[in-house]
Amino acid sequence: MKKKILSITILILILILLCNLCVYATDEEIPSKYDLRNDINIKVENQGTNPWCTFYSYTKMVETYLQKTKELDYNLSETFLLYRYAFQGEYGNFVLESDFPNKEYEITESNKKKFDEATSKVIGKFKETESIVKTNEDIKKYIKNYGAVWTIVYEGDKISRAEWHNTNGSINCKNNYKPEDDGTYNHAAVIIGWDDNYSKDNFKSDSKPQNNGAWLVLNSWGNSWGNKGTVWVSYEDYYMQKGTKYGIEYITFANGETIETKLEDEKQGEIKETETPVIEQQETQKEKNRKENIITIAYIVTLILFIVVIVIKINRHNKKSNKG
Repeated sequence: MKKKILSITILILILILLCNLCVYATDEEIPSKYDLRNDINIKVENQGTNPWCTFYSYTKMVETYLQKTKELDYNLSETFLLYRYAFQGEYGNFVLESDFPNKEYEITESNKKKFDEATSKVIGKFKETESIVKTNEDIKKYIKNYGAVWTIVYEGDKISRAEWHNTNGSINCKNNYKPEDDGTYNHAAVIIGWDDNYSKDNFKSDSKPQNNGAWLVLNSWGNSWGNKGTVWVSYEDYYMQKGTKYGIEYITFANGETIETKLEDEKQGEIKETETPVIEQQETQKEKNRKENIITIAYIVTLILFIVVIVIKINRHNKKSNKG
């Protein structure tokens, strides 16, 4: 009887340790549902009648990145970013909105002077990249660790635009639509979450996807639009699948400090002077993970053997005691 109890005890210990091993050996667990707003403060913006969606969504991408990586809750000026692009042909510097309010500034020489004289810069430069948000899994990992993902939500299609402007809170543009010859209409927003189990029945009957699951998208049309500024967009939405998506590769502060997005959820660090290609970075990380897993397995096997030896010694001691 004692031998059976001993055997069962050892088996249970081994199973517990093997379960722990599975946890250690797997990649970061991605939850089935996530909302970035539960972790950080996200302000709903309203671009008004200005065609500034790109600048609003870029700014939101940067603001959420700073909160997730540095716990800096900045309200940055979208207008200043617009001026940077208009006057210097690139995205880059940010100042606080309190220092450069979002007014309907015209692109004039007088306003250019105001832009040039702005000295309260907090961000010196940032670089966006597609390489780290190529798959749905990439997008989820990025949002959870770094903040909002910039995305194009529709292009050149009247029906798609109509659904965005008249949404009931859920959007799915059928993938059999073809862009009409009415000029190109792009709109940018940011993805701030997802729900793998969001019901396909929540979408309009004439635009219903085949499967559950949706992205949580934050727009720049104010709180009165959609679900207080957000909308659920099906994973199967043609334009969300097709549209360009960006995450942030790095941000350099005005004081020269740089933070960088690491692949495979590495910790933040300084940018290397010589940039390593993405494929090489992925292979290096895989090798690192493999070595870590081998070390973990060796540790757990050693621990199991140690426990077995201890149990055997206790059992022998008990037998001697019983004989005595």
